[in-house]
Amino acid sequence: MASPSWHAYIECGGAVGAGFLFTDRQVLTCAHVVWQEERAEVRFPGLPGHGPVAAQVVARGGWAGGARDPGDWAVLELAEAVPVRPARFARPDAPYAYPPPKLLAHGFPEDYEEGVISELRVGAAELTANEWTQLEDWKGYGTPVSGGFSGAGAHLAESGEVVGMVSSMDPVRMVSAQVLARSWPPLAEHVPTPGHRAAEKRALAALLARVPEGAADPDRLFRQAVGPLGLAAPDGGFANLWEAVWHLLAESVPRAGALPLAEFAVRLAAAVDGGPAPEAGLGSGLREWARGYRARFNDPGGGPGRAPDLGWSPVLVEINRSGEGRNALLVEVYAYRDGSRRLVDAATVTGERQLREWVLDRVDAAFGDLDDRGRALVAFALPRNWLHKPVDQWVRRKGIEPPLGCVSPVVVMDRLRRKNPRLQWTLRQMWETLDGRRGSPVHRIECGRAPRPDKLSVQLQDVYGPVGFARPPDPARAATEPHGAALNAPSPIVLWPHTGCTGAACDGGCRGSGFLDELARWLADLAPGELPGHVMKLRKEAFMHDESGPHWAAGLTLVWEDPRRFPAVAPPDRSPLS
Repeated sequence: MASPSWHAYIECGGAVGAGFLFTDRQVLTCAHVVWQEERAEVRFPGLPGHGPVAAQVVARGGWAGGARDPGDWAVLELAEAVPVRPARFARPDAPYAYPPPKLLAHGFPEDYEEGVISELRVGAAELTANEWTQLEDWKGYGTPVSGGFSGAGAHLAESGEVVGMVSSMDPVRMVSAQVLARSWPPLAEHVPTPGHRAAEKRALAALLARVPEGAADPDRLFRQAVGPLGLAAPDGGFANLWEAVWHLLAESVPRAGALPLAEFAVRLAAAVDGGPAPEAGLGSGLREWARGYRARFNDPGGGPGRAPDLGWSPVLVEINRSGEGRNALLVEVYAYRDGSRRLVDAATVTGERQLREWVLDRVDAAFGDLDDRGRALVAFALPRNWLHKPVDQWVRRKGIEPPLGCVSPVVVMDRLRRKNPRLQWTLRQMWETLDGRRGSPVHRIECGRAPRPDKLSVQLQDVYGPVGFARPPDPARAATEPHGAALNAPSPIVLWPHTGCTGAACDGGCRGSGFLDELARWLADLAPGELPGHVMKLRKEAFMHDESGPHWAAGLTLVWEDPRRFPAVAPPDRSPLS
């Protein structure tokens, strides 16, 4: 496959570097490639026979000449357009997928004017000094990043989309597309952010460029726009208004009732109109932008901090051990509507058969309180050593009625985790990111290969998508099972089979490994927030499966917890009897 033609060879003041074309006349490169120079020559090795093109530096980051200085980027404008298709950017989260995708970078070491290619991948899904993403060799050998790679566009080998720009070779680092757009507003329209259109981003960036410095506090406006339960600001806050806006663009997905960007624009309009020297028309321009933005979502106003409406009408079944006897269970069934919940019934039940019939009757009754415009979702909040219970298969009369999981989406949640404010807060933040994803790559926990629970919990803190296990948990070892470590991470989505590999030293090729293969294929293109509905369809398929062998998803357990769908009831500020 031919290398993309947007790779650029840059000569400036005797130095050589790389870059990439991202519009018909603009090239991104590192600031140190064009250090203290205003002009450069650019050639495109993928465009044979085309001579060098004169270019001028039109924008720079804040790089000050040191190896660890941030802002190591610059934009060159070509004297004329070139017949090259510009690079396309990938979504900001693309390089951090699991397993890590292969990245390619096209550099120009000495005596290699045609360029060489280095195969790379992201080493860790976090930034160094909030600026750099560390890269490592794809295989541990091959063509290393060296002099002449600075400014090279690191792109996905599969799609060719750019995820960042190589900026150093020891260690190998890149400035991600997300950081570049955070630093230079005109780039934002080229970096995909789910739910936001390029023209909207361009118009908003132009309005912000007119806001006088110091006219508004970005941290205060951000807190007001997202509300107390909305998207969290990064540690250290925002250096300027654009950083706050870019954080909303990159980390939140707009939906009716949850448009913090519109809230931000309206509050900024009020701030600039009330400032000491308001610019004519700026406030009205910001308000008009917010109106047009809201109109696209058929949202007349909305309020800050409201959770996005995912279309679920939840029923919650809480089951806990009761102190009234060895086999006694305290059971409560709630119906949620408009962000509040109503108790349908509560009782102390003894024995699983009585429990099953009691719960199914009350779940049916709860539907009388659900919003007809939503989709039903039945969630079981269970003790940790009960999470393996096949509640989705509960039925009153076997062979006559379909299982519960074939008539309604059924998920399970960990009661221990629901009682932990820190884990619930973390889960809410994770869903702000998950809302923007269109696929659900699986983090695999193979048979007998999981590290000890505390280390696994730390490892999974950076895994926002589904975690798949090759075997079910052992309820007798709930405290030390890796499944519990995933819940403590906390992983918002965890799946396992009803039966799977039991061999502690299994090397793969077993039933559990096959389950993970099928799971990864099935989840690849499914949005995390829609998984309960898709799992119900899969359970129907498994239930109707009449072939000799069992369906791969028979008995599939789905732990799926979005705390925004099940808000806790706050205790009263004072006793109602006082």
